Amino acid sequence: MSSEAEFENEIDAIAARFVAASAESMLRAEALCDALPPASPPLWRSKALWARGQARSHAGRHEEGIADLQAALAACPPEQRRWRIELLRGLSIAHGQLGALDTALQWAIEALDGAGQLDDPVLLAECLMSVGVAFSRCGDAEAGLARYREVLALFEARGDVRRSVPVLNNMGINLKNLGRLDESLACFDRAVAQARAAGDDGVVALIDSNRGETLWRLGRHGEARAALAGAVDAIHDSGYVGGETNARVTLGRVLFDMGRSDEARDELVRAVALAESSGGRNYAAQAHRTLAELHKAAGRFEAALAHHEAFHAAERAQFNEDSDRKLRALQVQHALAEARHAAEVNRLELVELAGAHRELQQLNAQLLEADREKSRLLERLAEQSRTDALTGLANRRHLDERLAAEFERARRHGHPLALAMCDIDHFKRINDRFGHAIGDEVLRRLAGLLRERCRATDLTARYGGEEFCIVFIEADATLAAAACDALRVDIAAHDWRSIHPELAVTLSIGVSDLAGALDHERLLAEADTHLYRAKHQGKNRVCWGDPAAAVRAS
Repeated sequence: MSSEAEFENEIDAIAARFVAASAESMLRAEALCDALPPASPPLWRSKALWARGQARSHAGRHEEGIADLQAALAACPPEQRRWRIELLRGLSIAHGQLGALDTALQWAIEALDGAGQLDDPVLLAECLMSVGVAFSRCGDAEAGLARYREVLALFEARGDVRRSVPVLNNMGINLKNLGRLDESLACFDRAVAQARAAGDDGVVALIDSNRGETLWRLGRHGEARAALAGAVDAIHDSGYVGGETNARVTLGRVLFDMGRSDEARDELVRAVALAESSGGRNYAAQAHRTLAELHKAAGRFEAALAHHEAFHAAERAQFNEDSDRKLRALQVQHALAEARHAAEVNRLELVELAGAHRELQQLNAQLLEADREKSRLLERLAEQSRTDALTGLANRRHLDERLAAEFERARRHGHPLALAMCDIDHFKRINDRFGHAIGDEVLRRLAGLLRERCRATDLTARYGGEEFCIVFIEADATLAAAACDALRVDIAAHDWRSIHPELAVTLSIGVSDLAGALDHERLLAEADTHLYRAKHQGKNRVCWGDPAAAVRAS
C-alpha cells in the first residue's frame, strides 16, 4: 500500500461489503493484512486488523474475529480516541454474535462512556445503538427498544436514512420478541423500503430474513416463505454464515407449517450443519426442535427422539454457558471497581492540596454511583439467571442446580424424590390456530395453576418451550403420579374459555424417581422418556416406570 489515501480507500471498500459480500470482504481484508509492511504506522495495522476481524466475524469465524479486534485495540495509538470507540463497538458486536452476552454489554458500555467525552452526537447515537443491541441480546427487549427509539429520533431529525435502516430492523426484531407483531412488521416494511431506495440489496435480504418470521407468526405463510427464500439465496451468496443459518431455520419452520415436510427437512439439515460449523448453538437448538416435530409427525419416532435430545443438549449448553459467563464477568467487574476506588483514595491522600479533597469527593460520588449501578445490574442478572421471564417460574438453570442438590440430599439420607415432566398437548396447534399471544397466555396461566396446586416444598420450573417440571420432595413415583393425575384433571377442567371461547388445554406427564437413576440428569432423561411414551400412547395421561402404569381420564 503506497499511500494513506489508497489504504483508507481499501478499508472503506472492505467495510462496505461486510454484509453484501462477507466472503469477498474477508479475502480482501486478509490480503490487506498480509501486504502491510512491518514499518507501517500503528493506526494502519489497527485498521487492517479491524477490517479482517469484522469480516471473519460476519463469515461465522467469531473467535478469530474477536482475536483480530482485540489485537487492533492493542495497536491503536492512544490519541486515536474516535477509532478506539469504533473498535470497542466492533468487539461488542462480535461477542454478541458469539453468544458472550455479558462481555458484549461491557464493551458497548465502555464505548458509550468514551463517546460521551467527545462532541459528536452521531457517534454517541451509534454507541447507544450498540448498548441497545447488547441489552436486547441479554433478553431485555424493552430496554433495547427504548434505546433504539432514541437513536432513530436523532437519525431521522438529521435526515440520515442510511443509519436509520439498521435501527428500524432492530426495532422490528424487539417488537416481534415482545409479541407486538403488527408494529414489528411496520418497522421491517419501513426498513426494507429505505434500504431498497438506497440500493442496498444485501441489507434488504437480512431485513427480509427477520421480516419473514414476523409474517409467519402473523399466519401469513405464503408471504413469509417468499421473503425467506429470497433472503436465503442472497445471504448465502454473501457468505454471512450467521444470517444464512437464521434464515434457513425460520424458512424450515414455515415450510413445515405449510405441510412441505421434505423441503423443510432439507432447510433445517443445512441450518444444523451451518450452526455446528460456526458454533451457533441457539440456531442448532431451534433446527433440532423443528426436525423432531417433523419426524414425529411422519411417524419416524426414533429420528424424532434423536433430534429432541440434540435440541435439549444444545439449548442447555448455550444457556449454562451464557449464565455462568454473565455472572462471573459482573462479579469481576464489581471487584475491579472497588480496587480502583481504593487505589484512587490512597493516591489522593498523599496529595497535600486543597483541590485534591474536592476531586476525591467527586470521584467518591461517581464511583459509589457506578458501584450501586453495577450491584443493581448484578442482582438483576442473577435473578434473570434463575427465573423464566414469561411465566415467573424457576428456569432451566435453577432447576438443574436445585435438582442436583435435592438428588444428593435424598441419596445421602435415603429419602424419596420424584420428578415430573409435563408437556402441553397440541401446543403448536394452539399457536397456529389462535396466535402466539394466546399461546403465551396459556403458558402464563398454566404456570399459575402449577404454582397454586403444588406444595410449597416442591419446585415448579419451566423446562423450555411448552414443557414444565415439578420436583416432588419426599415423594416416590407412585405418590407423584397420583398428584400429577389430579393436576392433569384440574388442568383439563380449567375454564380456558376465558382466554378464548374455543380453547381447551390438556397435559401429558412423565414421572421418574430415584430408583435406577445414577444422577439427576438421568432422572430428567427418564422423566422425558416417560413423557414421550405418554405422548405416543395418546396424550392427556401420566406415565411412569412400569410400562403398564399410565393414567388418563375416562
